[in-house]
Amino acid sequence: MALGRMLKSMRLSMAQLPIVGYGRLPLTPVYVLRDLWPGDSIKGMTLTKGHIIVQNETIFLKPGVWGSNSKNKEILKSIYNFSWLRDLRDLGTDNARLCARALISDWISNPPDTQNKWAFNPLDLGNRLTHWLGNYDFFAASADDRFRSQFMQRVMVEGKYAIAMLPLAIKGYSTFALFKGIMAVILCLPEQFNVLPKLTKYLKAELKSQFLKDGVHIERNPETQLMVLRDLVELKMMYQIVNLKPPEELANTMDLASRALRGLRHGDGKLALFNGATESSFEYIERVISLATSKKITTNDMSTGGYIRCLSDKATLLVDVGKPVLLTEKNKHAGCLSMEFSYGKQRIFVNCGTSSLKKWRNLLGLTAAHSVLSIEHTNSIDFSDTGNFNNFEVVSKYIYKKNTHCIQMGHNGWLSQYGAIYQRILCLSNDGKDLRGEERIEADKTLNFTIRFHLHSSFNVEEDIIQSKDGQLSKIIVLMTGGDNRQVWWFRSKGAEACIEESVYFGDGSYMPTKQIVLTFHSSVLEKKDQNVTSYHEDIDLMKQNPSSIQSKENEDYVAIFHNQGDEQKVGEETFPRNHNGTNYQTSTNKKEKSLNVDSHDSTFVHVVKWALQKKN
Repeated sequence: MALGRMLKSMRLSMAQLPIVGYGRLPLTPVYVLRDLWPGDSIKGMTLTKGHIIVQNETIFLKPGVWGSNSKNKEILKSIYNFSWLRDLRDLGTDNARLCARALISDWISNPPDTQNKWAFNPLDLGNRLTHWLGNYDFFAASADDRFRSQFMQRVMVEGKYAIAMLPLAIKGYSTFALFKGIMAVILCLPEQFNVLPKLTKYLKAELKSQFLKDGVHIERNPETQLMVLRDLVELKMMYQIVNLKPPEELANTMDLASRALRGLRHGDGKLALFNGATESSFEYIERVISLATSKKITTNDMSTGGYIRCLSDKATLLVDVGKPVLLTEKNKHAGCLSMEFSYGKQRIFVNCGTSSLKKWRNLLGLTAAHSVLSIEHTNSIDFSDTGNFNNFEVVSKYIYKKNTHCIQMGHNGWLSQYGAIYQRILCLSNDGKDLRGEERIEADKTLNFTIRFHLHSSFNVEEDIIQSKDGQLSKIIVLMTGGDNRQVWWFRSKGAEACIEESVYFGDGSYMPTKQIVLTFHSSVLEKKDQNVTSYHEDIDLMKQNPSSIQSKENEDYVAIFHNQGDEQKVGEETFPRNHNGTNYQTSTNKKEKSLNVDSHDSTFVHVVKWALQKKN
């Protein structure tokens, strides 16, 4: 292992040496690639004026000035990968062409050092090489020989460094971006790089290790699923350019990954917000899928990858039933058993999403930023505690019975800290207009807990009182959308106090104020009412009838949205005591599903909260 690291370090050092012994480089790529993905001409026009807009932030981008007014490293990485060449290409003017050429000339004259981790990480290095060569016809074909010669030399330098990085020690989706960049260089300079057999070998191994049998990528992030599938599409195209048949493993993986990607979308065609994803563009997603496969098949059972999808008429219910992933900062989301629900193109229950801003990214990874239960304002998993993370188990089971989709699930995330087991049941009617849930806590002591249902920002929410047939008054929460897609839903609950609170939605990665329904249970309720323990084996009841806005300044009160406490808590900050022998979780060996098998737990506290969401028009 140590020898391998030493050899790789030597290769990387040698890759930085001046180009010697490679012969005369051609002035143009041997094979010219074509960038498959659309840009934004409006952003291109902004670029010609020396600015770039990234995630609603305007950054300086002109020769000599590369994002110097931004402290956001994620934004700097998006500048260094040169994806903005698409925007200039789609603008298509001579001014846009000269702007692209000037920026690339500046990069060639003053390249960042290879120790710059923002410029030379595998993801952005691979994407940069692909964007350069995929847009060559736009910015370089009409340039003079001097520019083209300098450009090809720079491709050679960065291509050497990319190849020297293989194999990557840390596995993840960035591996495929690096493969893609190397493949582009191989096509550009085939006489200099004869590494295609080696690259194909690495590619086959990574496809096998990074994709699960249901087609879900190991990072369990729907947006990552989309990005990796896009990279595989480009790799397939590059094999075809040189009249080589792509590896069979590549075609098979693209087919399975496309099915899973379809399954991770709502009725609006955009992505669900699990594990650090944003919605992404419907047109972009459709283009990636159509280029990946001609089969229009959607996977509903993604339990191996940690997802279950229920489709009932116009309704889509998506649930995260997988163990959280610890690979990158972006996907540190403690949202196990969280759900999203939509009807038609209208999202109703959502998770809060993600942001490139660190303070928001940490908060949006909290359990409280997901539509799920949290105990004592803590997270369901502590990423900083290796023992707690390794001992975390989640189980689930899907049943379709009597025209109803039912998902039973549970996890032991609070077992070591509170001696608690969390179990959840969701049932969706066949017409998609009735969603019911049961939330159960079983613990060694009485506990406070909160169940949150974050709402899409298009909803107006208010409380109302209705009278049942027997004359009893009960509180409901009414959810309403306006416009042509008007929908009205009623939300009812029992076993916890319901209220409406402020929330946030980062569907596209940027801040949007919204509301959330919050069900709160305080342990003092049991003491005051001497309430009896509720049995877990009760069936979900079948009902007979089928505060001020958020401040715009994000740095003032964003913490209060997810906390009743004053401290700014981050994912993984709380410390969990280890080892608790009260409950044994077992996972079924059945290949179709995981079964929920929780042994009897000697608990002093058991409580069930039930709720129902019903469409009223």
